Amino acid sequence: MRRRQLARTDAPDASTLSVRAARFEDVSAMLRLIEDAIAHGCRGHYDRAQRRAVYLGYAAHLFADAVGPFQTLAGELGGRLAAVAQLDVVTGALRALFVDATLQGRGVGRAMLAAVEARARAAGCARLRGAMSLNEVAKYTATHQS
Repeated sequence: MRRRQLARTDAPDASTLSVRAARFEDVSAMLRLIEDAIAHGCRGHYDRAQRRAVYLGYAAHLFADAVGPFQTLAGELGGRLAAVAQLDVVTGALRALFVDATLQGRGVGRAMLAAVEARARAAGCARLRGAMSLNEVAKYTATHQS
């Protein structure tokens, strides 16, 4: 079942993003969000086969990773899953950050990244590193050039 498309006027305010530890029962919704986010956000930078390969890489490991050694986080707006992130505090790596396709470009990713950065600092990480998709390079570069 597909989620309904939100109009710009009824999109929740990203400043109200609530971030919590993901639970095992969140994983299927997280996988749907990741698949849709990749299909929507990466369509201008990767072909269909590349997007599918990226999704399958996450799908193959998310069940184990969600309850494993990493901090897997669920970001919610109004009780609805809006973003997913995964942090490895041992290595200081942002392993993943995805925003619901219907909410991309509305500040949700920025709010989720701020929450991840706060958790990393609280865990003693002095720096946070991570790979990103080509469609996000300009956003991350602009956000962290200060």
